[in-house]
Amino acid sequence: MSGGTSGVPGAGTPPRRVDASMSLINEIMQRPLDPGYAAAADARVRAGLPASTGLRTPTLLVGAILLGALLVTGALSLRVPATAASKAKQQLITEIDSRRHNVDAQTARVARLRAEIDAAQAQSLQLASQGQLLTQLRDTELVTGAAPAVGPGLTLTMDDAPANKNDQGSAVDPRTNATTDQGKVIARDLQIVVNGLWAAGAEAISINGQRLTSRSAIRFAGQAILVDYRPLTRPYVITALGDSSSLPAEFAGTDGGSYLQSLTDNYGIRADLKPGDRLRVPGDSSLNTRLARPQGAGTAPATGGPTSSGTGSSTTSPTTTETAP
Repeated sequence: MSGGTSGVPGAGTPPRRVDASMSLINEIMQRPLDPGYAAAADARVRAGLPASTGLRTPTLLVGAILLGALLVTGALSLRVPATAASKAKQQLITEIDSRRHNVDAQTARVARLRAEIDAAQAQSLQLASQGQLLTQLRDTELVTGAAPAVGPGLTLTMDDAPANKNDQGSAVDPRTNATTDQGKVIARDLQIVVNGLWAAGAEAISINGQRLTSRSAIRFAGQAILVDYRPLTRPYVITALGDSSSLPAEFAGTDGGSYLQSLTDNYGIRADLKPGDRLRVPGDSSLNTRLARPQGAGTAPATGGPTSSGTGSSTTSPTTTETAP
């Protein structure tokens, strides 16, 4: 082995820098200013002028003001439609609430006046020794739904499916026209269920305190369900008067009962049926006497029983209900 040399490769040479492969990045970081700009800056300093900075130029100040004005204008222009829409919506909600309260007040006033008229009418007939005519009048009011009724029956509460109800059963779809939100109770559901109760032998029915008569209809307006143009809120409580021992079983055997069971199995719509011994349905204050004849001149034909949408079954004179006081 000859002297003065080492068997280790690269012995005697300086070690390579770790960042040797990043020379361009090191150059930019250590000398970010271009040599031409650096020379111009040095010449400005040698001439006794202050160092030039972009922050001192009027153009930057004007540009910043214009940019801020544009941003403020854009933000305000985006907020104006939302503010106007929310104001219009709030005004509409206020007007709806006001008119609804007015309707409720007028309905209560009509009920009070009707009670006064009924009391005066009963007193007049009793004084005229027309007790049989008064009984016939009370029965007619009870059948047509003009008077409130009390008696045994059942209470059926329907409500939308829970929010997490996503699975569906394998039973046949009871809705011929399926919608995207299958878990909501719609007007057609109430129509079919109420008609099923009529077919099962119900003598008087109300939904959320709204009496159903031969002139009543269950409709929909957007997402709202209406009974005689009055909106209903969930849950939907259906009160049906009849034989409490047989009415639930009879209803289960009707098309309405099968439809309700299919809604529960397929879409998770909640239904709770409870019999009761003494239930009350209110009278329909919109009904009034349109034809009257003197006694002995003939009587007008009796009206049929109420239906939910004008196509249900008729009923005869109630046998288990009585006029509410």
